[in-house]
Amino acid sequence: MKCTKCNSEFEIYNKHGFRIPYCPETKEIFLKFPILKTMAEKMDLKSEIINPNDIEAINLKETPVTCPACGQTMEKVYFNGVVLDKCPACQGILFDNGELGRFFKIFMKQKPDVMDNLKFIDTYCNNEAAQCKTTAREIEIQSKEREYPASSMNGFVALAFILIAAIFCLIFTVSGVFFAGLSFLGIGGFVILAFMLTGFKLLKPQEAMVLTVFGKYVGTLKGAGFHYVNPFAQSVTPFQPISLKARTLDNGRQKINDEIGNPIEVGIIVIWEVQDTAKAIFNVDNYTNFLSSQSDSALRNIVRMYPYDAPEDSGVQSLRGDSQEISAKLKAEIQRSVKVAGLNIIDAKITHLAYAPEIAVAMLQRQQASAVIDAKKTIVEGAVGMVEMALNKLSANNIVTLDEAEKAKMVNNLLVTLCSNKEAQPIVKSGG
Repeated sequence: MKCTKCNSEFEIYNKHGFRIPYCPETKEIFLKFPILKTMAEKMDLKSEIINPNDIEAINLKETPVTCPACGQTMEKVYFNGVVLDKCPACQGILFDNGELGRFFKIFMKQKPDVMDNLKFIDTYCNNEAAQCKTTAREIEIQSKEREYPASSMNGFVALAFILIAAIFCLIFTVSGVFFAGLSFLGIGGFVILAFMLTGFKLLKPQEAMVLTVFGKYVGTLKGAGFHYVNPFAQSVTPFQPISLKARTLDNGRQKINDEIGNPIEVGIIVIWEVQDTAKAIFNVDNYTNFLSSQSDSALRNIVRMYPYDAPEDSGVQSLRGDSQEISAKLKAEIQRSVKVAGLNIIDAKITHLAYAPEIAVAMLQRQQASAVIDAKKTIVEGAVGMVEMALNKLSANNIVTLDEAEKAKMVNNLLVTLCSNKEAQPIVKSGG
């Protein structure tokens, strides 16, 4: 493996249980998500990290780089101010020097120092840091079902065979007039054929059926069309097939306290789909209600970590100012919680964010006061500059000579005029 910048051979960083290829010159590293996740388990994070491979690629004017592992062209992804290179073929991720710390910054409870990649690993991913880390565990359940396809055949072919068998049964029944045994054979055949008709299943696009035989899961039937399955197989949801379409969950607005205790109203929508039908049916009682409750819980966990608002130059992330990053973390948190139910979270976005009514007026006054203070500060700074310029001009051009008392009086008049909210009323002194 060679560095994408200087073409130097990668060396192996072998510390703290990691074996990570890196360039000794540029300090760029190449790793895959399982190693990135192991790093996260050794750090004190406030939420689970996001897999860069799950982030949608973006188009940039920069020339794409070649994957040092498999030689394929890498894609650019943007997250939290960092542009990373990911390989769609081998799922590898390339971090330029310093990007590893910037990637983890959004997930860490304390802001890390800006440092090179290897120093970041030495500082935050060592064994001592792992001892004080408590990780969130995936929900454990008794059922371990996994989806697999059900055995089936084309329904029209099966129908043709049944029709041919029905013709023979009809012949046997008619022939029973002369041979009594054939009549019973024909009637028995009709009974069997009537039972076999229960094996026909009809599916529309983006629908599925979870089938069981005497209570045992035998597979999931997918694909639009006319199917024939084991007549003993029954659908777990006989009156309504499982929808595989992308759906939207809207739990309405919730009142949650932010990081500093202010009550705020937050509303989200979650776009999701059923990915594993067996998990969705057998692992939870009702996967729709399960998603709803887990979405509420994840929203509360995320909102409590951030203030509603923060000054732009403070470097503090807030719910209002960093909505994209908050949505990405919210999606990851919900996905971790509903993984056990076989659901895939496509997107999660905050649709409503406001202070609760009981403090909305007070917060509005606070924001207005801050805006007035900032405006006054700018006006005063400008006024002082203009007064200084006026005094310097008068002195430099020898227009008038002022003593200290006259200068103080002039400064006072100019500041009052420039900082006043109303227009100044000129007074012309004619004499005396």
